[in-house]
Amino acid sequence: MDEGNTDFMNRVISPHILAIPPYVAGKPVAELHREMGIPDAIKMASNENPLGPSPLAMRAVEDRLESAHIYPESSAPELRAALSDKFGLPADHFILGNGSDEIMEMAAHLLIRPGDEAIMGENAFSMYRISVEAFAGRAIRIPLKKYAYDLPAMAKAVTDQTRLIFIAIPNSPTGTIVSRAEFDAFVRDLPTERLLLVIDEAYREYVGEQVDCPQGIDYINGSLPVLVLRTFSKIFGLAGLRIGFGMAQTWLIELLNRIRPPFNVNALAQWAALAALEDDDHLQRTLRVTGEGLQYLNRELRALGFEAVPSHANFITFCTGGNAAPIYEGLLKEGIIVRHLKSFGMENCIRVTVGRDWENKRFIKALKKVMESL
Repeated sequence: MDEGNTDFMNRVISPHILAIPPYVAGKPVAELHREMGIPDAIKMASNENPLGPSPLAMRAVEDRLESAHIYPESSAPELRAALSDKFGLPADHFILGNGSDEIMEMAAHLLIRPGDEAIMGENAFSMYRISVEAFAGRAIRIPLKKYAYDLPAMAKAVTDQTRLIFIAIPNSPTGTIVSRAEFDAFVRDLPTERLLLVIDEAYREYVGEQVDCPQGIDYINGSLPVLVLRTFSKIFGLAGLRIGFGMAQTWLIELLNRIRPPFNVNALAQWAALAALEDDDHLQRTLRVTGEGLQYLNRELRALGFEAVPSHANFITFCTGGNAAPIYEGLLKEGIIVRHLKSFGMENCIRVTVGRDWENKRFIKALKKVMESL
């Protein structure tokens, strides 16, 4: 940035914007190809579905692509009706976003004034912090306890200035969950008159039915304002189309709609999401591949002496005795893109997305080679 631009920024741009570190995404395959000339790299960094999009979703987009010159219905009534049928809530309890992170930003826009606070995990999705700081709020980050949310500490951090609390179940990047009893006790301790609890369930479909874990939908109609977020990016395989949704009481959805951009969810995404909701075969195959892959990676990582964090998502995080950057860089040279968790405040750890069987085995083979060279 030249001196003229720096002067402009200091004169015109709000200091709280200049202080925000940009979001760090997983490295794309194309970027690694440009940088290192590796033609057959595999990406296991961003928790995408290794089976790809739902076949029904792809067919739906192909069948209706000739209508792409027409604006979609802005409020996505057809998709909201389908979500209503799936979750058993009225359609006016749903809002669609260009990814669930857009709805996070809407929530911050709605509630955060300069100096207001939002509580979140210290090692959590960075868009929680960015959304809050974009509106001159303060991100209060609470350290995790054994890689999971310390709910009593988060409750104690609530002040008169707290307006938002972000909790991901399962958490990213650790894949950990909390029990229903722990969560119920946490919710009971929160003031109901001045804050919103945002429950991010981007990975909720990966949690087994018999696992002791709260489900956000059960808390929507309580006395505490709750916004539950889900996405089509993960298990439904539609990350490239950018579509997520929120569930909340009608009054809160109505307020969020006041600041929702028009046509924020494109027509292709809406068509694909509608079809993906009906593709139970794709969902079940994804769960099977993920479950088997997670067991394999957990076993192999522990056999190599790593600390593997127990995960209920479609990824696993493992930690080393020191900075994991050399391992990350070594894997890149082998054509394996994983996620070094430095930007999450966990520089000793790496997160790897569960892939197909051959991808998981290629990752472990490359990891062994890298470890032998260090």
